[in-house]
Amino acid sequence: MRARSLLFTVYGDSIRPHGGEIGIGSLIRLMAPLGFSPRAVRAAVSRTAHQGWLRTRRVGRRAFYSLTPQGAWRVAEGVRRVYQSGPEPWDARWRLLTYAIPEGRRPARDRLRRELTWLGLGPLSKSTWITPRNLTSLLTELAAARGVTDHVTIFEADSLGLPQDRALVARCWDLAAIAGKYRAFIRATRRRSAGRRPRLRRRGISPAACFAEKILLVHEYRKFLFVDPGLPAELLPPDWPGRDASRVFQEVYRMLAEPAARFFDAAFEPPPSTARDRTRSPQDPPPRRGAGAALATG
Repeated sequence: MRARSLLFTVYGDSIRPHGGEIGIGSLIRLMAPLGFSPRAVRAAVSRTAHQGWLRTRRVGRRAFYSLTPQGAWRVAEGVRRVYQSGPEPWDARWRLLTYAIPEGRRPARDRLRRELTWLGLGPLSKSTWITPRNLTSLLTELAAARGVTDHVTIFEADSLGLPQDRALVARCWDLAAIAGKYRAFIRATRRRSAGRRPRLRRRGISPAACFAEKILLVHEYRKFLFVDPGLPAELLPPDWPGRDASRVFQEVYRMLAEPAARFFDAAFEPPPSTARDRTRSPQDPPPRRGAGAALATG
């Protein structure tokens, strides 16, 4: 598992609810239970900053890191989707994005496709993508951020009825494959957590180990952002395993949150001249004992 990938998980779950900025020393302490050396953490931070996801603030000889607007947008959207309790109500409308990006701008086109996949859109054709979620504003912002507004058209369409809608879903997404991934996640998570409950009651697992386990849990669940479009209940099979996966995820997360928070509080040093509550976004839930803050639903 790569340090850079886990870095995003740590930011979204633990650092963002506490002001969003962290010193390299604190980050090294947080990443140590995950098996990363100081050198590996520094290299991951350097690469992530070079790619435009992190920015640096220096106070004397010390460096502190926070997400760039690009990184903050990506993490905020990921946090919202990971910790939501279920699909949003559907207004029976589809949102469509179609593009005609010149071959000379192929990197921008490829980047847009990756972003559309991550946001849960499905390819109706090579250059037309759809979603039942109300993402019109977000898609408009994305096109502007990628500099392709002049090559993109976004519009909405009414549903013609559930039979046609479900046929559209079957054409754009492989629900059987996604369901299989959810069932595998449920089995693996239940198997790992079964032996931890009595040990947690006896405090037989260290706070550092609980923090690592919680981050790995979030990291595994976060992978569904790349495969599950977050379809409304009306378009899903009645036995959709994504619902059980969400319940299992939240149950195990809560089980690990309190001891993990103790480790985070001990490892995290607030950056100088940065008050946590003042820098936290107004949309963020208030921190609940350090690392447990990101799971907003109780």
